[in-house]
Amino acid sequence: MLIAIAGEDAKFCAQLQPMLAQQGHEVLLIPASAPLSDTLRASGAQLLVLVPSGSDGKGVLSAIRADGGLKLLPILCVDPRGSSRDAVAWLDAGADDFVNRPFDPAIFQARVRTLLRRRVWSGEIVEEGPTLLSRGALSLKLVARQAFLDGKPLPLTRLEFDLLAHLLKAPVGKPATRQDLLSGVWNYPQDVETRTLDKHVETLRRKLGAFGGLIETVHGVGYRLAEPPAVSQSRR
Repeated sequence: MLIAIAGEDAKFCAQLQPMLAQQGHEVLLIPASAPLSDTLRASGAQLLVLVPSGSDGKGVLSAIRADGGLKLLPILCVDPRGSSRDAVAWLDAGADDFVNRPFDPAIFQARVRTLLRRRVWSGEIVEEGPTLLSRGALSLKLVARQAFLDGKPLPLTRLEFDLLAHLLKAPVGKPATRQDLLSGVWNYPQDVETRTLDKHVETLRRKLGAFGGLIETVHGVGYRLAEPPAVSQSRR
């Protein structure tokens, strides 16, 4: 998905970019000097992350909403210094969602997924490219938050889905370290001793059935997802 980021706070806008790229999105940083509406129309962005600044920010939002070609574009306003009262004002002004203080990257990413997921489910856009992960008979749609095994829906919890996504993102044969998984899925700090990861891997293996054995333990390192045979062929 192509996501545009615009706002006067160039430093904060730049900090948001890797958070979105981490989820497989293409990111367009729009300079404050650029004509926002024209740039958005030309880019074909599927979501705008708007970083408000001052009282003129609502004017920018109103101008976008008044543009016929952008009226339905989802807009997520992000103000790391904003309050709940600010959130109400921006939502009433036309924003689809608002992230205020204290800014939490995980919440921000989840809000982005939610807005994009609505467009995917409504049929406005089709999820493709980097936000689709697959290996053999296993596939994940990162935006729609859907998992499939051999073409059939695979019910997973949020943590199981995120864990499997991290394993799928790693190159074939390369293990994901315990620290990478604990940090990426649970947001745990360095050097935390916990069996949470191992318990979730065990549960995930059971849910994956014949595919579960392909989550390999790399002793002293972490876990990796091996190159699988076609599950559908093994069932025939």
